[in-house]
Amino acid sequence: MARFVYIDETGSARGSLKQHRYLQIVGVIVDEGHVRGLGQSLKQAAMDHLGWFPAKFEFHGNQLWHGNGEWKNKTPAELLTAYETVIGLIDKHSISIAHSTIDRQTLHEKYAGGYDASAYRLGLQFLLEKIDTLSGLKVVVADESKEQEVEAKDMVAQLQEWGSGEVPGRQVESVIDSMHFVESHESAGVQMADMVAYLLHRARLTTTEHHPDALASRSRMLEIINFNTPTYRMTWP
Repeated sequence: MARFVYIDETGSARGSLKQHRYLQIVGVIVDEGHVRGLGQSLKQAAMDHLGWFPAKFEFHGNQLWHGNGEWKNKTPAELLTAYETVIGLIDKHSISIAHSTIDRQTLHEKYAGGYDASAYRLGLQFLLEKIDTLSGLKVVVADESKEQEVEAKDMVAQLQEWGSGEVPGRQVESVIDSMHFVESHESAGVQMADMVAYLLHRARLTTTEHHPDALASRSRMLEIINFNTPTYRMTWP
């Protein structure tokens, strides 16, 4: 049975180091038997919490947390409940999580800017190397990124062939085919990766939420994520 690895990131690979110090790459790993069910569950979550399913609707962690877009008329309690419903699907659909984080400020200082343009690919390489240790063949699907697609695909091919990516690493044997890029509204898995990535990034940057209910809700969701994270890469460098 193949496993689908849906990838999204938080932070910017090319934005200012001050505002976007950490670039976090998240992989949501879904067994092929749950791929369709995850899409149906996310659609039902939207119906339950919005009351309808807008055209090209997609879940975004930032929008849902702050009540923007389709969520603008919801109360904070309603927003947190909707977010917890989505994260609860991790258990329902036996999803595993993996992630890697690049400290772009330290990367810039340590290598005198030499790897500044490689932050996304470094994070991707470390993520794929960790995912490769998990069982099953993998198909990798990522959020569309015109800036990164060609070079990311080339790097994945190099990792598959001889284990050399942005830096020397291990040969990635369980990833089959090339890396696929899709529009996020077409992929429930990519949307789930976005939701997880936002929470992990928020936990890194925010030590205390403004309201105890928000802190308690975030803690419950992070507990689910951490419990289902069998492998990850510590912040690099």
